Amino acid sequence: MPHDMMRSCERKALFLVGKEKVWRWVVAEVAALPSERPPFVRCVHCHGRVRVHKQNGEQGSEDHVEHLSRQDSEHCRGGHHFKGEHRLSLRPVI
Repeated sequence: MPHDMMRSCERKALFLVGKEKVWRWVVAEVAALPSERPPFVRCVHCHGRVRVHKQNGEQGSEDHVEHLSRQDSEHCRGGHHFKGEHRLSLRPVI
């Protein structure tokens, strides 16, 4: 599997903690995300912005995410262009 075929990401989800609603990041499989553009998703490894790709037809690539920033991809162990030294994104999604 190429590095850019990350099949999971983090998505922001709303939880009820006591009587308070709290947003938290949870790991989600790309296949389980809605088909329309899912809000609040980021890379599991570097917390950088990612683009969601859903499979089109039988011959299309599998559901996956890829980094929007080439710089994030070069410095993330999940990135297609990884150069060997992992670090968090310089512009993380928070």
